[in-house]
Amino acid sequence: MILSIMLIVLQTAPATTPAPQSWSILTPTDCPVSTDRDIVVCAPTPGSPAAERLPLPDERVSDGPAPTNPNLSARRALDLEGTPCAAMQKGCQVGFGPPIAPIVAGAVGLLKDAFAKKPDKRGRVAIPLDDPAPVVVP
Repeated sequence: MILSIMLIVLQTAPATTPAPQSWSILTPTDCPVSTDRDIVVCAPTPGSPAAERLPLPDERVSDGPAPTNPNLSARRALDLEGTPCAAMQKGCQVGFGPPIAPIVAGAVGLLKDAFAKKPDKRGRVAIPLDDPAPVVVP
């Protein structure tokens, strides 16, 4: 019974499918439509969003720092390495050494602290050894 009702309902409602709409994101909307069997190629107008394309890897411009050796070639790595200062005509530039006066003052202060007499902090009491020993009378 249920099966027969389902068949009647399916027969009364005609199946209407909408006609598929075809469109392409590659062709602009102002491209003339050809009715013949000709192939029409339309180029987007400059400045339109369709005219913009992604840059090729060699054309891209980075917002951040650019790598100096992106291809990791040995020749480029050697070119980027600086010449040692000993091999250059001007020689190596060395900075001034550390100031001598503060180092000497610090060493003198350490020696003074090392040989200074320090107070006894253990709470010991000194025994006087100057007095003669008591004499015991029999």
